[in-house]
Amino acid sequence: MITAHGGALGTGRNTYKYFEEMTKHPEIEAIEVDIRRAGGKLWLGHVIVPFSTKKRIPLEFVLDFCKQQNKRVNCDVKSGGMVADVVKLAKSMNAVENIYFTGSVKKDEIGLLDGADVYLNASFFPYQLNAANVSKIAEYVRSLGSPCVKGLNVNYKFCDENLRGLLVEAGLGLSVYTVDDLTELQKIVNAGYDNVTTNQPLKAYEFLKQQ
Repeated sequence: MITAHGGALGTGRNTYKYFEEMTKHPEIEAIEVDIRRAGGKLWLGHVIVPFSTKKRIPLEFVLDFCKQQNKRVNCDVKSGGMVADVVKLAKSMNAVENIYFTGSVKKDEIGLLDGADVYLNASFFPYQLNAANVSKIAEYVRSLGSPCVKGLNVNYKFCDENLRGLLVEAGLGLSVYTVDDLTELQKIVNAGYDNVTTNQPLKAYEFLKQQ
């Protein structure tokens, strides 16, 4: 899967322009949004939820968009404690199959995924992400006992090709972000990981077709 990073193609993160652009590219399988809570609701916001109501985008809009456009959305939760609310909203809209999680998912939230997938960020583990700890990390992930945990969400700059290979050998799925260098993007697309998140999704699909 290829995920268009929030703001991909020069549109700006968590903006209506981003969604308008995504409608032009049905080949893009997944999009990404940053989720925060404000006033008891779930909104898009990387650092903060926009003060201007005209710029605020509710998560309901995103889920409806993904259902209409047949896309998945990476729900990058920016703080713990939001998984249950996101899943509840997705279930109410019959959109659980459209979502997957990354970001600040906590251990006690794994049991709340209720069918939604998650790729765990490095901050989730009690071990440093390095070659020496691969077996411990894999064992830890398995100990969670949830089929919703698909693997790890890793920054390619801090998880090189060798380490990624060891993680895959250990049976872990990988979602790799945010790959914009075209040489690295082609290499990572060719590696066939579960997901690649990039600001250059159209280039990623070009590389995919060249395989």
